[in-house]
Amino acid sequence: MLMNLREILQLAEDKKMAIGSFNVYNVESLQAVMAAAYNTQSPTIVSFGESYDKHMPLEAMAAMFKYYAGNSDLPLVLHLDHSKNKETIYRALKAGFTSIMYDGSAKSLEDNIQESRYVAEIVHGMGASLEGELGYMNPEDGTPANPGEQGSFTTVYDAREYSQKTGADALAIAIGNAHGIYKGEPKLDLDRLDEINKAVEIPLVLHGSSGIPENLLRQAIELGIRKININTEVSTTGVKTAREFLAAHTEANTRFEAVTKAAEKQMTKVVESYMNLFKKA
Repeated sequence: MLMNLREILQLAEDKKMAIGSFNVYNVESLQAVMAAAYNTQSPTIVSFGESYDKHMPLEAMAAMFKYYAGNSDLPLVLHLDHSKNKETIYRALKAGFTSIMYDGSAKSLEDNIQESRYVAEIVHGMGASLEGELGYMNPEDGTPANPGEQGSFTTVYDAREYSQKTGADALAIAIGNAHGIYKGEPKLDLDRLDEINKAVEIPLVLHGSSGIPENLLRQAIELGIRKININTEVSTTGVKTAREFLAAHTEANTRFEAVTKAAEKQMTKVVESYMNLFKKA
């Protein structure tokens, strides 16, 4: 059952849970996420980053997603992640993406609001939803994350202004979370999260959640986080499994699909563990 982001996050709000958003880059990662969704019977957000488009056209991913989603009764969303280019957004909407994340977090609050409002009008006109972002979390280039930089956190004032003036359907915030692999143990500013949640009327999103302790994720869900992004842990699991498989299978006739299938199987297990966590919190 294909939904937009607003619809699936309403389900999360009704059940006081979070929906997992899992990044996919190719057929194996997509199959891993879809298998986990079916195995756990979880509503799921399948996320394709704008930066992945140079490796695989977003139209190809949309076509694959439609095939695997089929006539499923599970609530599913196809989400464009961290988009900054309006042309990419237009292409994604035309291809059938039901959710767009416009990342204006590097801009001033005023410019971010203005650009997000413009994108919201386009997205809503196509029946899709918009996620915005406030606060700085670090690049998505694999740079180790330095958690706890308070000056970059989302403020209550900015969150209220953004939510009231953009028409966005969800808001990603920075409260100690960061993309990639953390240098130290991440610590979330849960008091700030509570204040932001009370100040806005749209669902809140937590990016960079790989590596955040389970107890903190549970508390974040209790305080209003309704979408949780997982990427790094799934990706690194696939790479680690592939390396171990190749180290154990040095024969010349080792087949490529055996390597990727082994990685896919382990990636599925990681995604399943998060899906179960998000429902139990």
